Amino acid sequence: MPSELYSYGTWCEVYSAFWSSATVSAATSSASRPQAVPASVCTGVRCLLCFAVSFIVVITAVRAGFWWRNDVGISFASGAILTMAADLRDGIFYRPLLDASGYGGTRYFPLYFCLHALLLKAGLPVLLSAYLLSTAILVFLMLGTFRLLRELGVETWLAGCSALMLLASSSVQLSLFMPQADGLAAALNVWGLATIVPAPRTRGRLLLTAILFTLAWSAKLTTVFGLAAATVWLVSTGHKRTAWKLAAATFCGYGIVAAATVLASRGRVIQIFKACASGGMDWRFLGTALGRMKATIIHGDPGLAWFLMLGLLLTILTRPSKIVRSLPALVLLAAVAVAVIIFGSPGTAVNHFLDVQVAAVILLATWVGTNDSPIEKQLGVCALALLTLIAAIPLLHHIKSWGRTYHPHHFQQVIQAIGSSNKPILSENAIIPVLAGQHPYVLDPWMTTLLRKRFPAFELPLLQQLRSQSFSAVVLPDGDPTTSGARWWYDNACFGPGFVSALTEHYRLATVVDEDWIYVPKTPAPAASGSQ
Repeated sequence: MPSELYSYGTWCEVYSAFWSSATVSAATSSASRPQAVPASVCTGVRCLLCFAVSFIVVITAVRAGFWWRNDVGISFASGAILTMAADLRDGIFYRPLLDASGYGGTRYFPLYFCLHALLLKAGLPVLLSAYLLSTAILVFLMLGTFRLLRELGVETWLAGCSALMLLASSSVQLSLFMPQADGLAAALNVWGLATIVPAPRTRGRLLLTAILFTLAWSAKLTTVFGLAAATVWLVSTGHKRTAWKLAAATFCGYGIVAAATVLASRGRVIQIFKACASGGMDWRFLGTALGRMKATIIHGDPGLAWFLMLGLLLTILTRPSKIVRSLPALVLLAAVAVAVIIFGSPGTAVNHFLDVQVAAVILLATWVGTNDSPIEKQLGVCALALLTLIAAIPLLHHIKSWGRTYHPHHFQQVIQAIGSSNKPILSENAIIPVLAGQHPYVLDPWMTTLLRKRFPAFELPLLQQLRSQSFSAVVLPDGDPTTSGARWWYDNACFGPGFVSALTEHYRLATVVDEDWIYVPKTPAPAASGSQ
């Protein structure tokens, strides 16, 4: 990591600034503040925000302990990206869509699972290394937010509180519990913004920014809000030449990453992303994006709603001529625009709101921290504290789980129940075969459903393996597959039509471990006895 990223303070500075703010003296505060607001009130307001943020940090720590111990966040989507890291550890960079070893298909970009593969190469266990990487990424994201806010003129104590305030959103918390690339991509974008804000913008600083934006894109295809916001902001503030240089350098970086990925995968990635990148998006589905975003926020990240609404309200009340010169406003608008496009694709979930939460917090903290009115500033600090406390309510309610998608798993118990066998395990969540030391036959069952719509007879090898009882066990986490709800899921979203029929005809239910239903091959029928 370039040393320049740490030249504006360390994580210790964030915490020391945060905790010392609660006890700052009224005399010191009043020396540089107009006397419209009593010093005791200012100190009390600071203490309120510090308490709210501390409460969120405690909730996060408690949730992390439970979610990590029980692998609550390891859904089949996380299982897919963990499997890609395990594949790379074994020398496979983007497995083919279909070959003798099974099914591939993904729309994940490489940076995250490449970093995870390095940890696996170092000998760390799959899940432990994933949680360590997620923790490092979240710390990196909060450090970047602190650095960016300081560059935007926000005082140290408020920047530190705001960096920790990111945890008030379940989408940010999920990046800690659920191995995914969203947090890494957002962190690199935020660091890129923090690097380009201060003047003078030297050639080296411009190159560093382009590298950070390129790395963000290599972590997640759609995370381009940093480059978009920075380019518009530089142009609108009279730095057109710098803007075009930054855009050109970043797009060159995109090209280098794309070329390296194609070469490393021996060209497989071209076919993979051509088939999988859109996730089945079409214009009709894109028209439902806003409605799906609203429903996902209400059910999956209600804390985000308050930050987003207040951030958008402040943006709407700002004159358009000022919006294009306000980097925080541009970041929020770009993040929301990208989220709309993402939710225009099937298979998207609450984790894609992480960028929006980061952008909303940056906008609100900047508005409060740079406000010239003492009264409005103190009201703004109170509002931030209130938003944080409100966001804590659903996090407390879901401190142990969050519905069927994120619930406790007991993978080792499932593996023990299956027992040893030379046959592979077929699992909706690929992490189970990985933990059993196998090469999963199906990387991502959702992608298998999508690909069978593009390639005729794509599902036949899977169905044939089921009919020939080639699997030692089939593990399904969604209950009895013959019920209407589960049947719809497997017909339309996971594995596809024909799967349930082939399963129930050739496999029987052996046992249930919590939410996981374990099927084993039916005992072959005995040969018919001779006629009497």
